[in-house]
Amino acid sequence: MNSIRRLFMRSTRNTKYRLQMTIMIIVISLFVLFVYTQRQEPVEHEELAEKPIFVPKKARAVEHTPVVETVVSDSTNCAYKSCPKLDDDEHVVNVHVICHTHLDPGWLNSVDGYFFGINHDRGANNGGRPHRHTMPSVLTIFNNVMGALLENADRRFVMVEMSFIWRWWKRLDEDYKRIIRKLMDEGRIDIAGGSWTSNDEAVSHYAAMIDQSTLGFRFIKNELRTCSQPAVAWQLDLFGHGREINSLFAHMGYDAILFGRLDYQEKEQRTNERTLQMVWKVNENAPENERWLFTGILPNLYHPPETLALKSDVAGSLLRPSDTDTMQESASIYSKRLLEELKKQHERYQSKNIVVVYGGDFEYEDATQYFQNVDAMISTINSIQNKTDSKYKFNVHYSSPTCFTYALSKEKRSWPPREGDFLSYAHRAHAFWTGFYTTRPGIKFYERSLGALYQSLRQLSIYADHVNFNELFQLAEVMGLLQHHDTITGTSPMINIADALQRMHQAEMLGRKMTLSLYQHILTPTATANWSAPLIFCQLNESYCDPLSKLDKKFSAIIYNPSSVANQVWLRIPVADDQVMTLDTNTVEKSSIDAQEIGTINLSPHLLGIPLVSKRTQLRELIVRVQVPPLSLQAVPFLITKSSQQADKPTPSSTACSIENQNYVIKVDGKGSIISIKVKSISKTLSFKQTFGHYTSASSDHISHQSSGLYVFRPIGTGGPQLVDIKEFYCVKRKGYEEIVQIYPQFVNQSIRLLDNSSSIEFEWVTGRYQANMEFVTAYQSDDLDNDGVFYTDSSGRSLMKRKRNQRDGYNFTQSENSAGNYFPLVTGILLRDKKKDLQMSIVTDRAEGGGSVQDGQIEIMIHRRVITDDSLGVSEVLNEVGIDNQALVVRGRHLVAITKVEEGMKFFREHALKSVWKPIIAFRNDSNDQPLDYKSWSLLKTELPPQVNILTIEPIAQEKNVLTVLFRVEHFYEPNEHSTLSKSVTLNVNKIFNNHKVLDAKEMTLGGNMYKSQAFQRLKWTRDATPDDSKGREETPAFDGETIELYPMQIRSFVIKLEKR
Repeated sequence: MNSIRRLFMRSTRNTKYRLQMTIMIIVISLFVLFVYTQRQEPVEHEELAEKPIFVPKKARAVEHTPVVETVVSDSTNCAYKSCPKLDDDEHVVNVHVICHTHLDPGWLNSVDGYFFGINHDRGANNGGRPHRHTMPSVLTIFNNVMGALLENADRRFVMVEMSFIWRWWKRLDEDYKRIIRKLMDEGRIDIAGGSWTSNDEAVSHYAAMIDQSTLGFRFIKNELRTCSQPAVAWQLDLFGHGREINSLFAHMGYDAILFGRLDYQEKEQRTNERTLQMVWKVNENAPENERWLFTGILPNLYHPPETLALKSDVAGSLLRPSDTDTMQESASIYSKRLLEELKKQHERYQSKNIVVVYGGDFEYEDATQYFQNVDAMISTINSIQNKTDSKYKFNVHYSSPTCFTYALSKEKRSWPPREGDFLSYAHRAHAFWTGFYTTRPGIKFYERSLGALYQSLRQLSIYADHVNFNELFQLAEVMGLLQHHDTITGTSPMINIADALQRMHQAEMLGRKMTLSLYQHILTPTATANWSAPLIFCQLNESYCDPLSKLDKKFSAIIYNPSSVANQVWLRIPVADDQVMTLDTNTVEKSSIDAQEIGTINLSPHLLGIPLVSKRTQLRELIVRVQVPPLSLQAVPFLITKSSQQADKPTPSSTACSIENQNYVIKVDGKGSIISIKVKSISKTLSFKQTFGHYTSASSDHISHQSSGLYVFRPIGTGGPQLVDIKEFYCVKRKGYEEIVQIYPQFVNQSIRLLDNSSSIEFEWVTGRYQANMEFVTAYQSDDLDNDGVFYTDSSGRSLMKRKRNQRDGYNFTQSENSAGNYFPLVTGILLRDKKKDLQMSIVTDRAEGGGSVQDGQIEIMIHRRVITDDSLGVSEVLNEVGIDNQALVVRGRHLVAITKVEEGMKFFREHALKSVWKPIIAFRNDSNDQPLDYKSWSLLKTELPPQVNILTIEPIAQEKNVLTVLFRVEHFYEPNEHSTLSKSVTLNVNKIFNNHKVLDAKEMTLGGNMYKSQAFQRLKWTRDATPDDSKGREETPAFDGETIELYPMQIRSFVIKLEKR
């Protein structure tokens, strides 16, 4: 060391000294190179020793790599204006620290229970005493986070669920709101997502998703910040991701979606190939700027790296050397561990921007300490790196989903494309999350019925020119909460499900009150007093209505059709033993009502097992067919006389029989099973059978530790379901109405109906009272149809997804469950095609269900389940719903089945899918003591719509004197090439849409209804890796001229229209 010291002390003018320095530099360089090489080799060997499930693709030679010209990405979205400046040194990796709290507005607790930090189950019957704080409170979290943000201007935080923010916001005074708005405008509070809830992407219908997003955007714009368009969809906790919902995200103006759950096989493959960030083709039919959505998979779901949490009850206080004089500092040790994790993460992502998420379920109640720990980590880890010579340095800083996305878009590189969707999801072999597609079918049906009521009330409010904005908001808020990914899915314990049912019931009662008021304005406009009695709303799914049994003179059925498609409504009105009920044909003819009485029939035997609160006294039904035009209200008069009549007991059939209408002939054998269907339109008879059966739910066993449960469907064994045999059957024939009734020994009964001039076969089943661990399915099969493993399911009720048995989009898939692994969500239905024969079997569901084509020529659909095993995914409660009879829950449901040529089948499927969602609203009025109704047909439409056009939204949003402002959405609901005529573009005139209203002004809006289209932000551009088929999208639709609306296939356009009542 002394000789070295002397070398440096010698004069630089000495020639010998310069020679010695040169030699020393060479020796030291060789020594460093040797040490570096020795240190690197073990790491390389360690990586080679690992055996990944998927072998990464070989790197292509440079000369064979397609040259992709990167585009300059920029956006006019004001959300990016406050992002921090990044280090653009090529040897620096920017680490975006995102602080968030994952808030579920209903999961293990109710939305209010979570908001106040109270166990809802205990608080429901508290006797008025103060509630105890038993869990983290969202109210406290928000308040504490705001205080922590004000302590340090560098800190940032993500806020997501508007349903929680709205509950908090309305408790604040204006001074505090101004402070928070400033934080939002500065980007220190980042609004990610922006919808009312983080909606499910598998079983939510696209219209409900648009509505709840609009509700959130409106709240942001009116209350929170002027920059009302969120840039990123923050869908962290979902159980798979659907294409249609993300197409709508792109249409709304989102630049990206970030999420955490990716099928375990795809994640393994993408990790090996370093393709965990991609550009997803979410809409093949849209213009280029709406076809693609950047998609990023977060590294640890929505948590920090394992064992590196910083919340205070885990990490305590992270102390820097500058924080303490006498205590041991801890930030250095933590930061070095995190630094190693960052190096690993950088290897998994081909990006100079990576992310670390700090947060979890209902975290940051300890916001001050949590942020102090993050502060300590950031300053320490950046300080440590200034003293190292590593290849890369990590610039760690506070960020947000918005700023992380913006930073990625600035990278001069291309991204791999992804097509298809991310369904169905599995977190390991034998663990497919396909059970929740059917879980709790009752709440799924109730949500759809309530959605139809909400849609109807918005439309009726406009026609009546009588809008109660507060009541409409209450309905919208409930519908928004229902779309949450732990509610509509049914994947919550009964604490939250019971709360959701209570909210739905309250919303339904409010909706009935609103309906009465609106009908009074429309049907008796000259009346000086309100109707003397409330409307009668029957639970017609029970085929029982006690208030109707008390009527003795005359009444009216009032039907509203909220769909844009004319609806042939079949009224089935319960009739008491002492009543004779008939259609008032004189008034029907006088008022030109399109209605026909089929007759009074005995209550079908398959309905007698439906449990009721009281004894069933109505054993007959009056069947009446009523044709109701689109968006129209029709009242239908009836007469009642008192006469004692007993229902005859039907006699079971003992021989084969058939039923028939204008389109089909169905034959059953001597046991009541369908053996063939004749399709009259093509003069062909196809073999056909329809069966019921059940799988047995699996528990942990020698094959897998995974059990079936609320989320997961895993049956025992690899075979099909155990079939249930028919006990007896009935053939019922009446002009215009024929049915086969099948009675089974247990679990299910069914009616198979052919109605007058109906284009479908109606399969209506009543099922329930299951034994433990039964997953109940029905299957439709024809040996004369060969689909070669291909079938089609709807994506959120809109576009169709092509499915291939035992395959997935975008990655190498290995099947581990023959049935569960081939199930997909059916929001409105499923299709099966035989291309050679040009035949299609179409099935339309009445609620979201799960199903698929498990074997050729067959469609299998799960309709109900009772699972007494826990899939160990967080709920810790089994699926054991009980009905009013204290037995396993009974549900009633319906499938509409059509077998046709493919083009005809697409018309059937599209129209009936609409009608299954926007179902008619049926009410009854006692006419004995009130002014007679005006029985003419009332319509919101001035002229008939083109057959491929659906009015998606007509929502009143403001009123000033006699001018009503509405949000109006209209869509083309066919895809390209589905139909020779209906898949063509179409135009309509905005001035010819509204009946009894004059259009004063119309301006086009973005899909979310929060920005004028002319002022919409330009979305970020992402360069894609070159692919063989990389065609551009269709041309942009011409700008709206104030009058003509042009629609190409699958296009949705939104407008704000000012209307004046004529």
